[in-house]
Amino acid sequence: MIWLFAGSGLTKLAVAVGGSALLAGPLNSPQTWIFGQSAYAPSAVTHLTSTTNVDRLSRLPAGGVIVDLENWPRTPLSQRRDPVKAYRRAAEIAKKHHQWLVATPATDLVRSVDPDYRGKIYPKFVTLHLAERIAPYARVYEIQAQGAERNPALYRSFVVEVSQQVRLVHPGITVLAGLSTNPGGRPVPASVLERDIALTRGTVAGYWMNIPQAGRACPDCGKAHPEIAVQVLKTELLPHLG
Repeated sequence: MIWLFAGSGLTKLAVAVGGSALLAGPLNSPQTWIFGQSAYAPSAVTHLTSTTNVDRLSRLPAGGVIVDLENWPRTPLSQRRDPVKAYRRAAEIAKKHHQWLVATPATDLVRSVDPDYRGKIYPKFVTLHLAERIAPYARVYEIQAQGAERNPALYRSFVVEVSQQVRLVHPGITVLAGLSTNPGGRPVPASVLERDIALTRGTVAGYWMNIPQAGRACPDCGKAHPEIAVQVLKTELLPHLG
């Protein structure tokens, strides 16, 4: 199983009780993907870079690149309004620079694609077929489902629907799903995340484990909770060793 971390999240994990043992053991693997800097990154992990703006893609090195378009100021308005066009352009740039793309379009892009829409974003993301239209341009597609994780049934439904769209147009693509220890600043019990994983393990190849903390990018994220990530990772990784 692939586990994706931001460098900042990996650092938080490393200094949490039990985290360093995971990094020295089962997470010291090419199946652990890291973007951003962390002094605690194990030797065997796969390193990626990331951008929230397609215009900056050509400045990044060859290899895996996360293109994380969101409905926020870090992504230009033109890319927010037409993320499909933006990912198509990203694929063209990536080909020239020997990069492979990890597409992580945020579900809140429905607000910029359809500014007049006022309903729930998950069903709208599905009906807009954004995943189906973006997937042809990426090697990996990550489903930003973490906002639904408190409702495992909804989480599973959304992950399954988006996965089906993605694989319809790009068979063999690697599909990941997002998890968060504290989406919106509210910690989620490890047992809930474990349930989300149990319901989707056969649908996706791995998970992006977000360990957010209040800052410029997420002022409402509150205190970081790496201990939740440690508990989930122990449950998922340790029984499978040996």
